[in-house]
Amino acid sequence: MEKEKSNNTLKVVFAVVIVALLAVIGVLVYKLTHIPEPEMPQAQQSEEPEGNLFDYDNTAVAIDEDSLARALEEMAKVAEGQMTLEMKTSAESSDGLNFSCELANASENRYDMFLTLYLDETGEELYRSGLIPLGMEIHGFTINRKLNPGTYNATLVYNQVNDDKSTIHSTINVGLTLTVS
Repeated sequence: MEKEKSNNTLKVVFAVVIVALLAVIGVLVYKLTHIPEPEMPQAQQSEEPEGNLFDYDNTAVAIDEDSLARALEEMAKVAEGQMTLEMKTSAESSDGLNFSCELANASENRYDMFLTLYLDETGEELYRSGLIPLGMEIHGFTINRKLNPGTYNATLVYNQVNDDKSTIHSTINVGLTLTVS
């Protein structure tokens, strides 16, 4: 009887240990798959905008010679509420301020857009472009403060702007790796 009681106690302890391990694994899986996004400030929107809130980016250039003509023809290809992204997933700098990277507003999109870059570690805004028209791209950008040599994770926010140039239509966040040599 003593041996049977010992076996039952051992089974109960074993079951409790298994349940505890499964709970710890469940918590770890949840934490690893539910990483919160950094708080990103949004552009202020007013009901009655006074003039254009955003101006065009003067560094935007045509993606290719035919992109402006194709922009009007291909606008209908992207469904309302969707966005086509043309970008590199990394940007490089030798001085920690000026980064080279091709970022475009695809001619298939419906709206002009501006880009906002945030440093993931702090949520700090490093860069905000001017408006980039359909079919145009920028080849580089200068951030607000110098980064030391290293690799940084950042979030690039594509912000589509309504025709009033003051109201954000939609946004999409994508990862961008910043490398300073």
